[in-house]
Amino acid sequence: MTTMIKWRIDKSNKVPLYLQLKDLIKYYISTGAIKDNHQLPGVNTLGSELGVNFETVRKAYKELEKEGLISMERGRGTYVTLHNVKMPRVSPDVHPETDPQDALRIGVRKLLRAGKDTAEIKKIVSHILDEVKSEGSQQTIVFTECNLYQVREISKLLKSYLNINVKPVLVNNLKDEVENILKGPEKLLAVVTTGFHINDIRKVLEDIPVDTHVLITSMSSETRHKLLSYDRTSHFGFICRDTESISFWEDLIRDELGEEINLACAILADKAKVEDILKSVNVLMVSPPVYKALKRKAPPDMPLFNVFDKVDAMSLRLIKDHLSETL
Repeated sequence: MTTMIKWRIDKSNKVPLYLQLKDLIKYYISTGAIKDNHQLPGVNTLGSELGVNFETVRKAYKELEKEGLISMERGRGTYVTLHNVKMPRVSPDVHPETDPQDALRIGVRKLLRAGKDTAEIKKIVSHILDEVKSEGSQQTIVFTECNLYQVREISKLLKSYLNINVKPVLVNNLKDEVENILKGPEKLLAVVTTGFHINDIRKVLEDIPVDTHVLITSMSSETRHKLLSYDRTSHFGFICRDTESISFWEDLIRDELGEEINLACAILADKAKVEDILKSVNVLMVSPPVYKALKRKAPPDMPLFNVFDKVDAMSLRLIKDHLSETL
């Protein structure tokens, strides 16, 4: 199923419009809605559609071009170029094709030629190993979200994927935690959050010198296939946390499952409507922040799906590539 590209920005938001557009395009790239070699709308066309000056679109495109995600060519158009995404830099003293063990072997031979005996070389290697381990333990990133479920689960995934320390922090505690880390011995590489909170995070950290990165969550193919397997006459329910985002979630669900599905939506705080949905629907979908609460509340035999249960591989790769430049 091809996801419809919906161009939208919030003019009431204090975040600059070009940054909103840049984040939206990165979101669509990360979820696969916009693929490699996809042609983006012209600056005038998209500016007219969004009701903004064409320079706003041009600035967003230029930012993405700097990151290697798109290419702007006069007379040809603007195309997504994922094959140009920057890869981790190679240390200048090691040839990119040199195996790490071969590099170590070369170093040991040089030390032997310099007159060092075996015991001295072992001490040197041991000292270097201790230094590297110490450097690694002092490097950390913060993953922040509004709910403990995602904070804990995604932090574990990031730690395994990036092989560095990841500190899970709730959004409400973010500023204090970041300030405490910056005062200590740890090197804070970045703050990572989901696409739904990036503007809030940037606002919280606007006076703090730390990079922020977006990690995209999406519906896994397994969940999509299961949901599509239900009869089209089934009554689907969806519950999320925030009134502000419910229309956004509804659009995403209808994009994934079809505009024609019988769908009732509510926020968790609307207890009467939630109770009505729990009594009347055949299949229940929830946003990640309310997954734990609804798992306890829903009837045990009701199919329950966290609709954004997958961390997008492309967004993980983008974060890893960006972090590699600071290591």
